[in-house]
Amino acid sequence: MAQDRRPAGRSVRRTGGERKPREERWAQLLDVATQVFYEKGYDGASLQDIADRLGMLKGSLYYYIQSKEDLLFEVISDVHREGYAVVRTAAEPPGDPLDRLERTIRAHVVHECRHLVPTAVFLHELASLPADRRESVLGSGHVYQGVFRDLVAEAQQQGLVRPEVDPRIAGLSILGSTNWVYRWFSADGPSTPEQIGEQLAAMAIHGVATPEAVRSRVPVGRAAS
Repeated sequence: MAQDRRPAGRSVRRTGGERKPREERWAQLLDVATQVFYEKGYDGASLQDIADRLGMLKGSLYYYIQSKEDLLFEVISDVHREGYAVVRTAAEPPGDPLDRLERTIRAHVVHECRHLVPTAVFLHELASLPADRRESVLGSGHVYQGVFRDLVAEAQQQGLVRPEVDPRIAGLSILGSTNWVYRWFSADGPSTPEQIGEQLAAMAIHGVATPEAVRSRVPVGRAAS
């Protein structure tokens, strides 16, 4: 899904010859800021650090943002928007709710492993934003975790999840455990992102599904062994 990476509220009135370079510069600014925040932390990073990395004057950054907080907000928003698009797409039909939950967990883990730096900045620095700006990123209904919660609830309504399971707690548990992957995943490690996603999805499904639903998901050849 293509994302509009313009800074919020900026004018889009540009000539055809200058629009693309400025949009590319904005995308580069987000990428560099993400890397600097990752390396130095939000408190330790400065706009001068980011300008130096870009090879531009610090004053030129103010064409795009008004403060370092604005830049963090844009980085956090961009990471959240891209990640949410991944899980939202994975959660759509076809498949029953458990199939879609499994697919969504796997997609989330693979995306996280392949975008470790942005994920780390999002999870480490979200609390650096004022509460109102955090809320504007996450949404009043915490829509990201809501994808997992709603799939569990839908599966429960269809008799696929045990009745004692609280969908809200299950959704938080699934999202929390999968988010933690960024702390220990290594591209040089023994497991690929796909393998990790498959394992975590299987554990999550077994943790909430009814025994009947679990048995029905086991391949026939394996069930007979």
